[in-house]
Amino acid sequence: MGYAGSGSVLSFLFLSMIWMLGSAPISQVIAQRQTVGLQILMPGSLRMENTVKSAIHIVRTNSLRRRQIRSLRLDIRKAEIGDNPAEIFELFCSEIFPNNINTVLYLTLKDDSTFLRLTDYMNKIIHDVQMPLMSYNPYLTGSLQNQKKSRTVQLSPTIYHEAQVIMELLYRYNWTHITIVTSSEVNSFDFINAVTSLVKENNDYQGYPRKPRLTIVTTMIYTGSYDITTVDEETKEFLGKNNHKDSRIYLLHTSRGHAYSVMDAAQDLGIAGPDYMWILTSTCIGSPSRTTSLPIGVFAITFRGEYGSDLELELVANVTKNAVEAWIDAMLKLNSKRYSVDEKHPGVSCNTSQTPSTWDVGEELYNEILTGDAVGADTEYPIEFNDVGLNKYVHLQILNVQEVVYRGRLKGQLVQVGRWSPVVTRVRYSKKIEMKLEMQGITWPGKMPSPPKGRPDRRFFRIATLEEQPYVMYKDPENSTGDCGPPSIPCRLVYNETIHGKNDITLFNGTVVRCCAGLSIDLLNILSEKMAFDFDLFEVADRSFGVENEITGEWNGLIRALQDRQADMVLTALQITPKRNKLIEFSMPYLETGTTIVVSLRKGVISPTAVLEPYDYPSWCLILVFSVHSIGASIFIFEWLSPWGLDQGNTPIREHAFSLFRSFWLIWAMLFGASVSADNPRGGASRFLANVWALFALVFLASYTANLAAFMITKEVYYDLSGIKDWRLTNPHSHKPPFKFATVPNGSTEENLRQNHPEMFRYMKKYNQPSVREAVKALKKGEIQAFIYDATPLEYQIGIDVDCHLISVGKWYAMTGYGVGFPQGSEVLVEEVNSYLLDLQEYGELDRLRKFWLAGACHSKQKRKQNSHELGILNFTSAFILLASGIVVGGILLILEHLYFRFGRKFLKQYDKCGCCALVSLSMGKSLTFEQSVMEALDYTKKHRCKDPICETQIWKVKHQLDIALLKIDKLNKDMKAKNGKTTTPLAITASGENGDPIKAKNEESSDPIGRKRREAEEDAIREKESLKEDSYPSRLDDVAGEDTDVPYDSEDQNNVSPDHENDNIRSPDRSMRRSPSYNQAVATDAESEAVVRDPNQSSLKQRKLSDGKYYSKVNNEEV
Repeated sequence: MGYAGSGSVLSFLFLSMIWMLGSAPISQVIAQRQTVGLQILMPGSLRMENTVKSAIHIVRTNSLRRRQIRSLRLDIRKAEIGDNPAEIFELFCSEIFPNNINTVLYLTLKDDSTFLRLTDYMNKIIHDVQMPLMSYNPYLTGSLQNQKKSRTVQLSPTIYHEAQVIMELLYRYNWTHITIVTSSEVNSFDFINAVTSLVKENNDYQGYPRKPRLTIVTTMIYTGSYDITTVDEETKEFLGKNNHKDSRIYLLHTSRGHAYSVMDAAQDLGIAGPDYMWILTSTCIGSPSRTTSLPIGVFAITFRGEYGSDLELELVANVTKNAVEAWIDAMLKLNSKRYSVDEKHPGVSCNTSQTPSTWDVGEELYNEILTGDAVGADTEYPIEFNDVGLNKYVHLQILNVQEVVYRGRLKGQLVQVGRWSPVVTRVRYSKKIEMKLEMQGITWPGKMPSPPKGRPDRRFFRIATLEEQPYVMYKDPENSTGDCGPPSIPCRLVYNETIHGKNDITLFNGTVVRCCAGLSIDLLNILSEKMAFDFDLFEVADRSFGVENEITGEWNGLIRALQDRQADMVLTALQITPKRNKLIEFSMPYLETGTTIVVSLRKGVISPTAVLEPYDYPSWCLILVFSVHSIGASIFIFEWLSPWGLDQGNTPIREHAFSLFRSFWLIWAMLFGASVSADNPRGGASRFLANVWALFALVFLASYTANLAAFMITKEVYYDLSGIKDWRLTNPHSHKPPFKFATVPNGSTEENLRQNHPEMFRYMKKYNQPSVREAVKALKKGEIQAFIYDATPLEYQIGIDVDCHLISVGKWYAMTGYGVGFPQGSEVLVEEVNSYLLDLQEYGELDRLRKFWLAGACHSKQKRKQNSHELGILNFTSAFILLASGIVVGGILLILEHLYFRFGRKFLKQYDKCGCCALVSLSMGKSLTFEQSVMEALDYTKKHRCKDPICETQIWKVKHQLDIALLKIDKLNKDMKAKNGKTTTPLAITASGENGDPIKAKNEESSDPIGRKRREAEEDAIREKESLKEDSYPSRLDDVAGEDTDVPYDSEDQNNVSPDHENDNIRSPDRSMRRSPSYNQAVATDAESEAVVRDPNQSSLKQRKLSDGKYYSKVNNEEV
C-alpha cells in the first residue's frame, strides 16, 4: 500500500507539471532535466539572427561536434534581449535558470547609450549568479581589468585592442609625442589606462629591436556639453586652453557627436593641418556613413569596416561559431572530472528568496574556457584569451578620410587603408599566430606626400648626403617590417630603375626611401638629439661631392646644393678644402684625413735565389769560404802535430788515414748534417775543435732553416710607390707598359690633382672610375695599377677587403679633415655645431665612432714587409767568436798533449799500477803500458831502420841478450822440476817482460778476453813474420858465404853474454834450441847440433864457439 501510495503521489506531481507546461512535449521536459546548456543572447536584429543561426547550424552539423554534444548532453539556445530591465529579468527567470544554462554568450553591436546601461545591468546579474560570460561587446566597460571574479571573457575588439593598433601606427611612422583627448561620457579611463600602460611597457623595454621612446605630452578630458550643429565654443575654448605647443599627434576617444565638434574646433585652431595627425577610436565614428565632414587625412580605427561592408556580420558569424566550440571543449575537460549534471550549472531559481550558494564548478568552467587552446587556428578568426580574459586575435580596420566625388561634389569619405589582423604561419609541426598591421593607399593631412613628423615643433633641417663608405652607406629596409633597423635611419635616394627596380612602392617625386647608416649618420643622430632638431635626409641629385667646372666656374654636387639653399646642412665625408671654404661654411673637422694611394697585391713566384736569401752574401763568403777552410786546416794541423794523431807523419797511413782534404770533407759533412762516411781525428786538440765546429754548424743550421721558411713562400708583390711624386706617377710612360692610375671625379682629390699636378690630372682622366667600389674592382682586376683617393675611405676598403689584397703605399699628403657643411651666413648654427663637436671630442665619442667604423679584419696585415730579414755578419758574430775560441783552445790542448808525452807520461806511469787511466782514456792507458812501449819501439825500428854498422851491431847485441834471458828462464824451470821431483809451475813472462804466475796470467787473460785475443793476434803476427824470415835464410847465407868476420865482442861484452859457469849446459840435451826470433842465425847447444852445423852444405859458413859452449855464425847485417 505504501509503495502504491508513493507512486500515486509521484504520478500526480508529474501530471501537474505537464499541465503547467501546457503543450510542451514530455521528451522536452526529460531533456531539460538531463542537459546543460549555453544561452546565446542578442538584440532584436533580423540580420544578426540569421547570422547566429547559420553559425549554430555549422557547429551542429559537424560530425565531431554533434557526437560531443550528444555524449555530453549539451544544449545550445538563443534568445533576443529586450530593451528594459524587466524584460531582461524575466528572460533569466524563464529561460536561463530553469534550463540549466551554465554559460551565456552575449552578442551586441549597438552603441546606444541606453542599451549600454541595460548591458551593464545584465552583466551584473550574470556576475551575481557566478556564471561565465562570453561577450562580444565592443563597448563593454572595465574590459582591461582582470575579470576572473566576474568570470567574463571578451570575444570582440576592445578599447585596449584599439590602443594597441594606435601604438603600431606610432611605431610605423615614428610618431613619438602624443596627446590624449577624451570625454567623460565614454569609458575614458579605460582608454587612458590602455594607452598609458602600453607607453610605459614600450619605454621600459630593453630588448631588440628597440622601438622609439614615446612621450604623452598631455591628457585632456572634456566634461562639458557640445553642439553638433555648429562649432562649439566651449569645446574650442577647451582645446585652445589645454593644448600643448609640442602636441602633434592626437588620440581622440569620445562619442560620435562630440567627435565632430572636437574636429571642427581643431580646424579653427589650426591644429588639424598638414603638420598634425588625428587618430579616432571606433566610438568616435560609430557605423561609418557614406560621407563625412572630418578633415582629410584623419585616421579612424573600427571593427565594422567602411560604409557598405558586410565585414561586421562575417566577424560575428565566425566569432559565434568559434565561441560555441570553445565552450564545448571546456565542457569536455570538465566532464573528465566526473561532475553530475546538477553540479554543472548554478542551480539558481527566481522562486526562492534564499541567497544562492557559491558555484565552485563555475570557476573551473571559466578557467577551462580562459586557458584553452586556440580555437579556429585554421581560420582567419581564431580565439584564444590572455590572462585578463581578452581575445588575443581580433580584427580591426584602419580608415582614412579621403576625398571622393559624391553627387558631383568633392566629399570626405572613410576609406579602409589598413587592417590589424591575425596571421597564421606554420613553424615546422606547429602553428604560430601573430598580429600584423598592413597599410596602403594613405592620404596624409593637407594631401602631403609624406606623413607628419609627429614630434614637437623643433627646428627642421634639410640635410643632403652622399654615399661614401663607411661614413654614409645605403641599404634596403628589413623585409619583415619594412623599417630601418637601428642604427640606420630612413633617407630619400635618387631613383634609379636599374638599382631600385620598376615597382618600388616608396617611389615619390623621383626618390625612393632606403636606409642610411655609417659614421656620419651616427654623428647626425647625436647632433639631432642634443640640438633638438628634425631633419629630412636626402641624396644630392647629381650624386657628386662638388667640383668647379673648368669652363663656367660653377660648382656641382653637394656644394651647389648648399649654394642654392636646397639643403640646410651637408653631412657625409665632405673634405674641407680652401676653395670650398670660400663658397660655404664648414664646422670644425671631426675627423682627420688626407690623400693616399692604394695598390693591389699580386701573387709572385718563389725567388730563384731563395735558398741563399736567409744570409747576405758577405755572410755566405765568411761561412763557406773562410770559416770552413780555416777550421778544416786547423783540425788537420792539430792532428798532424798530435802524438796521438799523425804525429808529424810518424803514424803509418794504413793505421790512421787522415789528410787535409779529408779534414775538409769532415767539416762539410758536419756543417750540413750529411750522413756520409768520414775519417775522424784522433788528437785531443783536433777532436775538441771538431766539436766546436759541430756547435757552430748547429747554430748555423737552426738559424738558416728558421729563416728559410719566410723566403721559400710565394711572394706577394706590389707597386711600392713612394708617394704622389713617385716616378711612375709623374712619368707613367717610363714604366713598361705605361703605368695606369685613377681617382673618382668631382671630388676633392681630383680638385687637388688638377690644381697641383696638372699633367698627372690630364693623363689619369681616361682611367678615372665612377665610384670607390668600381675603382677597387678595377684595381684587383689589373685594369689600373694604383688608385688615388681620400685616405680614410680607402683605409676602410683595405680593412673590409675579402682577400686582403689591398695595401696603401707612400705617405699621406694634402692633409685636411671632414666637416659639416652649411650655406654661407650660417655662423650661429656653425658655432652651435662646433660646441657639440668639441664636447664629443672631449668625451671620446668621436674617437669611439672612428674605431668602430674604420676597423677591419685586414688592418692587422697592414705591414706587408717581410718579417724575416737577411742575416748579416753582425748577426752571426757570436758564432764566429766561438770558432776563433775553438782554434785557440785547440792550440793549447796540442801543447798540453806534447808536454804529456815528453814529461808527464813517465811520472803518471809510476802511479798507474792498476791501469785506471785506461778506464778514463784508452789512448792514455796504452801510452802507459810496456806493451805499448814495445810496439812503439818495433814500429820505430821498422820505420827508422839504422844504416850504420855499429848501430846494427848494438841492435843485434840487445836481441841476443833477450834470447839468453829466455834460455835462462827455461833452464831454471827445468832445474826446479828436477830437484823437487814433481811438476812445478813454470815461470811466465808477462806482456811487460817480467816474471809472473802463469795461473794468475791465465786468470787475467780469462777476465780480459779482449786483451788476450789482442795479444794472441800480435804473437801470431810476430811468428808469421819470423817464419817468413826463416824461409828466406838459406839464400841470405849464400850471399855471405865468403865472409869470415867474427862478431866484434870485447871482454866485457863476453862476460855479459856468458853465464857464470861456462860449462853449464843451458839447453836440455833432449831438445834442440828453437830459432830465436830476435836474430837471423840459428844457435846450437849440443853435440847433435854441432854435427848439423858441420854439414858439408854449410862448410862455407864460418862459425865460432864462444865460452857458453854455443856456436855462432856470422851475421849478415842486412838481414837483421
